[in-house]
This record gives sequence, structure tokens and C-alpha cells, in this order.
Amino acid sequence: MTSPKFVKAIYHAKAQVAEFIADDGKHYVRSGGTLPWRINNCGDLMSPMVDGTPTPKKTKNYIGFANPGNSSRHFFIFPDYETGRTELKASLQRKHGTKTLRQTIEVFAPKSDGNDTDEYLAKLCKLSGVSDDTRINELNEKQLDSLVDGIATLEGYNNKKDTRQELVVNVSHIHATDGARPLANEELVLTMDGKQTTVKSNAIGQFPAIVHGGTAIQVQHKTIDGQLKKVGELPAGQGQNLGLWTKVSEFFGKTAPDKPTETPTSKRQPFSYTIQPADSLSKIAAKFKTDVDALKRDNQLRSNNIFPGHVLGIYGPPPSQSGTAPPKKAALVAALTTSKTGASAAGSVGAKPKPNPAPAQKTTPARSNEGQGAPLALITPEEGVAPWMKIAVREALAYAGQDESVITRTHNYHRLITDRDRAGGEVLVLKGKDGKPLKNKDGSVRTKTKFDGLPSLDGPNYPWCAAFVNYCLKEAGYAAARRIASSYSYSEDKDLFVSIKKPIYGALRFSHRDGGGHVCFVYGQVGGKLIVLGGNQTDQLCFQLRNMSEKGSVFYVPIPYFEFAKKAQQEDIPTIDIEALRKSYKSAVMITDKEIKALDIALKPEL
Repeated sequence: MTSPKFVKAIYHAKAQVAEFIADDGKHYVRSGGTLPWRINNCGDLMSPMVDGTPTPKKTKNYIGFANPGNSSRHFFIFPDYETGRTELKASLQRKHGTKTLRQTIEVFAPKSDGNDTDEYLAKLCKLSGVSDDTRINELNEKQLDSLVDGIATLEGYNNKKDTRQELVVNVSHIHATDGARPLANEELVLTMDGKQTTVKSNAIGQFPAIVHGGTAIQVQHKTIDGQLKKVGELPAGQGQNLGLWTKVSEFFGKTAPDKPTETPTSKRQPFSYTIQPADSLSKIAAKFKTDVDALKRDNQLRSNNIFPGHVLGIYGPPPSQSGTAPPKKAALVAALTTSKTGASAAGSVGAKPKPNPAPAQKTTPARSNEGQGAPLALITPEEGVAPWMKIAVREALAYAGQDESVITRTHNYHRLITDRDRAGGEVLVLKGKDGKPLKNKDGSVRTKTKFDGLPSLDGPNYPWCAAFVNYCLKEAGYAAARRIASSYSYSEDKDLFVSIKKPIYGALRFSHRDGGGHVCFVYGQVGGKLIVLGGNQTDQLCFQLRNMSEKGSVFYVPIPYFEFAKKAQQEDIPTIDIEALRKSYKSAVMITDKEIKALDIALKPEL
């Protein structure tokens, strides 16, 4: 029997419980014992902090952080004891290699943290058999193991063994989807042991996590007419990350009615349309019973070149979409002022006003025969192909050629993902050691504002490729990854994202690079290369070229989009006219003449 592979961990400070999430959907809960045991951290290794946020630099293989709640410290959570032990050894060698054991312990267990450093050192020397003047890099493997064992003992890893408890909980996740988009407010009826429970999907199509053990759960969908239809079963003793969404989608899919919802008029109302990967002006004109010249005139197009993700106006110029554009200069001034709480928002978007998701447009689909018969398409004018790409393209146009130090002043993507940050952060009352609120000179209570996201995009300590991807997903109505600044979160959040075998338009492309991972969107292809669109690419938001297949590269889509993605993998990624792309998007396209010349050589055999 193989051991579970833990991909994520959460620490519940009030309950003093560590929750480990395995790749098979099971949740393992640890309580009792000591904190080092609960989180598999035998050396009490802590993460460096940047503006109140854990920001690891060298430590690897952790799956979460534990904040005990009585301090600002965030301890690493490791998937198992051996991983935590290995990281402790690596930390000792990396950070203290040239120091003596005494110098190491003065840093590892300092008096400033309330430790009796001399007593700690004396006990460690006795336990490990290592003298206090021995340098860490002089220790052989056996001595280093003895030292680590001694630290684990002193940190209390093996204490309170009789109180340790481990519980395995099966958890399943179900998504409401029409195959491409999440569906809100859908209802499921769950039946277990003869008892029925009704659950409803939230704004991003997720139902509450379903905890179940030794009994199977029958799942029924409540249809529009109030009837219950069985969609599947959650088997006993088996959690499912993907749940039953593929079966549920058979019932959740909705199409437009054949009967017109309004009386046709001689003047058709203009609406916005997002260009799809396989579109051309002639196809769009035929779809909506207009002509190419009208499309070019209404959208001020000088050529027939169009690109996926860009927004066109149909039957007129594109209607204004308030709330979708980056803040204007007046909003920037407000964002750069100091808040009343005393926390400066300079260099970030943490102050009001903030952009809100674009309101859903209630536009009637175009119909054949001037309003008679069935819709020309079963989807509304806001098409369902990777809706987040419209957001990504919009941002690329808005910040074309601008450095991250400029972008962060008006659009810090870290602070535009969680609802708490978008609302201005959480205001906390500062308290003294006696537990009483601290006061300002004028008698007012001192506060600080806590944010979930990093304070800036600018600099090596603030990676933002994942933040940009998560922002686009959230704006389009999909779930963002839980670790909003980590490109590795898409492989961890198996209840939110699923990997696909081939790249498709709009797929999230993860790859390894110097300094860690990188995530961006697949946009198109040219000459055997992928065109990707992403943030933090040479410190900008831009289009770049990448190899079609790279070692370690993986492609993901949100779970609600998986059904659509399976069909999309049967088709080719759109081929992009790279010269036309450069002319249209200008400095947002960071593809050099040298790269284009190499593409020309690669394309010659096909001509």
C-alpha cells in the first residue's frame, strides 16, 4: 500500500489542528502532540516575512505555513517527517556552514526569543556528541544526523506522544458547469443514511466540500422544473477532487430558447463580441448578419487582421464597459495617498477606488431571418472560449511596454484577487503586551491594514506571473488558485484545476525557469513555437515566444472548462500572423527581429 502524497496543508490555529490534503482527495487531520509533530517540522523552521507575508527564498518542498496565532511567525509545513528533516539539514549547511555550533545556536535559538541559549547549547552537545567549537561544514554525515536528532528532541518533536491523533477524512468537490463556464446557484440534493441535504453552488460554480466516510452518498440534481435527477454517487471511503461535474454538466447545460424574447425592430442594438481563436471578419459578419465593411468602420480597423481576445463592436462601436479598464489618473492619486489607519498604499493598489468585475451584459443573441427562428449560435455574444483571455488581452493593451514599477502603481494584481483585498484589506486593532489597544497621540486607536496579497509587483521579492493569471481568471468568473502568488499552486489545487495533454488557446502554461516556476497563457502558435501572454515576463506584461514542448512544462485549465478543453485539444492552436500582431499590439509584443528571422527559416520548408 503506497503512502498518500500530500500536496497542500492548512493549519487551524484556534483548534491547533494541521489539515493535510492528499492528491487522492483525502484529508488527513493531525491534532494533539506538539506543533513540530503536527506540521512535520522537527527544527521549527520559519519562513522569512515580507510585509507580513511568508516569502520563502531557499527552503523547498513545503506544502503550507502554520501561524500558531500568538505571534507573526509562520512555520513551514512539510508533507512528512523525512522531508522536514532533510530541509533542516540543508538549512544548517546553507545558512551556518562556516559557523561553529555555538555561533549557529546563538542564531537558531537566540536569547531575544526567550531562549536560554547556553542551556540549549549544552543539552545539544550532550545529545549529539558534537563540541560547541565544531564548524557545521566539518561535520560528517553521522555527526550531522546526530545534531538533527538532538534539535528535534529539544524542539519537542517527540513530546506528548500519548496525545497524538490522526484522522482520515474523505472529501469530494463538485463543480456546476455547462462544460465551459461555472454555473452559480445550481442545487444538488445529497442523500446519506436516509437523510437529505440540499447544497447550492456559489458564484464560481463550487459546491461546499462534501465530507463523507463509510457510507456512499447519492447525488441528485434539482432541475429547473423542480424535478430530481440522479447524476451519480460518491463512493464510500473515496474522496474525489473532480467530483461529478462531467455528469452534472449534462443537466446543467443551458441553451437559448428558440422563441425570440423580444419583438424584432428595424434597428439592431450594438453589443460587444470577443474574438475567438478560429474567427475572421468574414465569419463574424456572417454569424451576425452584417458585413465586413461595417465591422471595420465601426471598430476603426485599417486591415482585416483581428486577434483572439480582442473585443469588437457588432452593429456599432463597442459599448463602453465601465469597471473593466485600469483606474484613471484621478484614481491613481487616491491610491497613492496614505490611509487614515496610517498604512501607506504607495506603490500598490490597496486603497479605493478599485476596478470591479465587468457586469454581465444581457444582450439578446443574434437570430436568423432578422429575429425569426433559432439563434445563430447557442452561446451568447460573449462567447465561451477561454473568457479570461479577453481580460488578459485588455491588460496587455493597457500596459504595453510598461515596466512592472509603473504597472504596480495602478494595478497591483496581488491586491486585486481576494475579496478582502479588493474591499481595502482587513483593518486590525494594534494591541500592547497587556492585550489593550494601543493609542495614537490624539487618543484614537492605532490600527493597521492587513492584505492577503503582496504589496507590489516591483522587484525580485514580488513575483507576479501567477497573480496576473489569477486576476484574469477571477475577473472572468472562475476560481483563482489558493496561493495567489505561486505558480506551483495550479498543480496543488486539484479541486480547482486539471492538467491537459496538449496546449490549447487560453490554457495555463506552467514551466520551470531560473529562480522557480512561471505561469502564463497560451495565445497562439507560429513556426513551431508557442506564443504566450503573461505577466512578469522580463518585468513586463507581454507576448513572447516559447518552445512548443519544454521539459517540465504542464498545461492546466479550470475544472469547469475541462469539457470544452477536451474538444479543443482535437483542433490546432490558432496560427498568428506575427508581423500583424506586432503592428497591432506594438510594444506589448516582445518578440525580436532575430526570433522572427529564425521562424522564417523554420517556415521555409512548408512554403
